[in-house]
Amino acid sequence: MREIAQLQSATSLLRNSLQSFCSFAPVDVVRGLIKSGIPLALGVERRSLTILFADLENFSTHAEQLPPDTLLDQMSVYFEQVSGAISDEQGTVDKFIGDGIMAFWGAPIALSDHALRACAGAVRAARRMERINEAWRAEGRPTFEIRIGLNSAEVLVGNVGATNRFSYTAIGDGVNAAARLEGTNKAFGTRICISDSVFGAVASAVVARPLRRVRVKGRKQDFMIYELLGFANSRDPELEVRRDDQVLSEMTWLASKRFEAGDLQGAARRYREILERFPDDGVAKSMLATCLPGAVAAEDGATTTAP
Repeated sequence: MREIAQLQSATSLLRNSLQSFCSFAPVDVVRGLIKSGIPLALGVERRSLTILFADLENFSTHAEQLPPDTLLDQMSVYFEQVSGAISDEQGTVDKFIGDGIMAFWGAPIALSDHALRACAGAVRAARRMERINEAWRAEGRPTFEIRIGLNSAEVLVGNVGATNRFSYTAIGDGVNAAARLEGTNKAFGTRICISDSVFGAVASAVVARPLRRVRVKGRKQDFMIYELLGFANSRDPELEVRRDDQVLSEMTWLASKRFEAGDLQGAARRYREILERFPDDGVAKSMLATCLPGAVAAEDGATTTAP
């Protein structure tokens, strides 16, 4: 009887431990991690992942102006909506960093379509926050505007930390690049900024528009970045491309081709055409300023430095 009681206690402890584990990672990921047999010990491996960083605009202002209970309530909704969108696309939520979220696709369980799933997760997160903001606006609450950066790269992933306390995470240059891309949204007024490695993997399935070549801090090579707008031929309301976004993408591609060819005057005309139809477009405003004579970044006609 004592042995049966001990077995029942051990089973209950295991069940509670797994339930707690599921609070920090998606259920499917937890099951996969258990099946994979990855030991809970320090160690990393090289693997190709797509990494996401999400953050909120003007969070410091919200933190200063909102009562703590109100801030916590809205932050909880934000974290729930974004982490839910990530989990729905089989992503792994790595950590919450203040108002930021780090997640990745392709570990601990390998995913051949990790870039596509990451894009879907990012678009779902942005669309869900749009709906939440509409409700908050109607209630007279402040809105939380999300910014997301995505990058696909080979990084180190595994258990990192001290021998008595560690976490399952990803590290490396590719992770840093994703974080920089999230910040790049601020310069262009965009919501989801993706690298050329992500775009190259999903180009046929998504609608995106080119921004320009950038050089993120710590890297010597320039690469093209894009704004992700939606999924081509999708009927999912959370993923489908809106009509204006399709037009905006087509117009931006024409302007970008002029810019990349060094035809700054021709590019400026194209970006002005975008502003005539979309007066608030941050990308066109930023690029038009670059194309105009006297702009600092117009000297080389191709390169800027990301935040």
